[in-house]
Amino acid sequence: MTLGVFKEKYGYEIEGMWLPRVTAILSPSFSRWSGLSEAAAWGTMMHEAVQGILRGEQERISAKLTISIEEFRRWHEEHPLRLFDPVKDIERRVYDIKNGYAGTIDVIAELDGKVGVIDIKTTTSIPREHLLQTAAYLNAYNTNCGEGKACEARWILRIDQYQECRGCLAKRREKYGRARTSGGNPLCNHQWSRVRGEVEWKELKNHEKDLAAFFAARDRWEQKHEEWLSKIPNYPRNNMQSTLI
Repeated sequence: MTLGVFKEKYGYEIEGMWLPRVTAILSPSFSRWSGLSEAAAWGTMMHEAVQGILRGEQERISAKLTISIEEFRRWHEEHPLRLFDPVKDIERRVYDIKNGYAGTIDVIAELDGKVGVIDIKTTTSIPREHLLQTAAYLNAYNTNCGEGKACEARWILRIDQYQECRGCLAKRREKYGRARTSGGNPLCNHQWSRVRGEVEWKELKNHEKDLAAFFAARDRWEQKHEEWLSKIPNYPRNNMQSTLI
């Protein structure tokens, strides 16, 4: 791998600085060059569909997503998200030069009087990594929001669809390119329900704790890639660390 490939694979060039992406820091195996798996492609389509709805666009929705999107529309009617600027507040690039990272926020919106960062997920659960990711995004946005309204909340919007066994309650999902079954009794002669959509909305607490954990993950990532990072003259933390020696 060349230095150019490393920089393109793991980060962004912003304001003359190279900054690693939040997702690269939290997922060391993450690679833009590995191609999209079926699950990742499904997630990309879901992001685009939800963001299109929030923009007020009338787009054709893939038949694969119909049930999930119908469930999201019902949820959105009960919990209307307000976007101040549908162009800027979707896929918003944010960065923190001092702490050396950048990322892209799915949505910035207001709900029940709170302005916050929304990360759209199509996973089956909300792992710890997602908490650190949203903490990093919230911090970066507030660092550079200028005269705009700072975010005070961070939320996960998880959208899924599955079939459930009527007997053992195992769940079957086909968004991976082939069906995968989780939970329940593996010896059960499964009788599957119709496909169901699922929307989970979760507000995340303990921002400072999660942000500290993200910075710790960043430090470990820097140690792992120290040889490459030392060759990047416009990585701001190189200059900061040299002044501390």
